[in-house]
Amino acid sequence: MENVSRQILIAEDNVELSDMLRNYLVRAGHVVLQAFDGKQAVDLTKALDVDLVLLDIMMPRLDGFSVIKEIRRIKNIPIIITSAKVSEEDKEKMFNLGADDYITKPFSLKEAVLRVNAQLRRYYDFNTRQVANECLGKTYGALTINSSKFEVKVNDQPINLTNKEFSLLELLTSEPNRIFSKSQILDKVWGTEDYIEENTVAVTIARLREKLSKHGVNNVVTVWGFGYKWQS
Repeated sequence: MENVSRQILIAEDNVELSDMLRNYLVRAGHVVLQAFDGKQAVDLTKALDVDLVLLDIMMPRLDGFSVIKEIRRIKNIPIIITSAKVSEEDKEKMFNLGADDYITKPFSLKEAVLRVNAQLRRYYDFNTRQVANECLGKTYGALTINSSKFEVKVNDQPINLTNKEFSLLELLTSEPNRIFSKSQILDKVWGTEDYIEENTVAVTIARLREKLSKHGVNNVVTVWGFGYKWQS
C-alpha cells in the first residue's frame, strides 16, 4: 500500500542531522516538525496533531527518557529512538518507558524513513482495522470479548473479571489451541512487574475457569507438563 502523509516530529539537537532527516521525510510525503530540545518536543506534541516522534536521548533541557514519559502520559503515538547510547540497560529502559523502535547512530537516513513508514502503517492502518473489529467484539461460541470496552459476556450475560483475568483470557483466545507455558503467560500478562511466582498463573487460571464455568464455558484447558490453552 502507498504511504499516507503524516505529521512527524523530529526531536534532535543536532541541527544538521535534523535538517537531513526532515528533507528525507518530506520527500517521502510527510509533514515535518522540528524540536531542538526535550521541552520543546513535549510542548509541540501536546499542542499539535503529531503522528510519530523521532527522538534523540541526549537532549538539552529535558532528556529523551523524560520526553518519552511525558508523551506517554498524553498520547499513544509511535516513538522511534535515535541515539548513540547502545548499552542493553539503556535499550531496556527506553522500551520499558514506551519506545517502539530504536536506531543506533550513525544510521542510514533511508532506513530511518523505512522504519518511520513501518511504524505508521502498524499504528494507523493495522490498528485502525483491528479496533474497528474489536468494537464489535470477538466471539468464541457463546463467549464475546470486547477489548475496547473491557467487557466479557456469555449469551449477553456480563462476567466480571479482574484486569489480569481479562488479560489472560485475551491471551489464550488470541491463538485458540496454542499452548502457552506459565513463563510465557507471566511475560505477556504480568510483563515487567515485580517478581511474580509461577503459581500465580495457576491461581488466576483457576479463578477464570470458575467464573466461566458458571456460564457453561469450559474451554480453558490444562496441558499437563506444558501449560494452558483455549480449546476451540
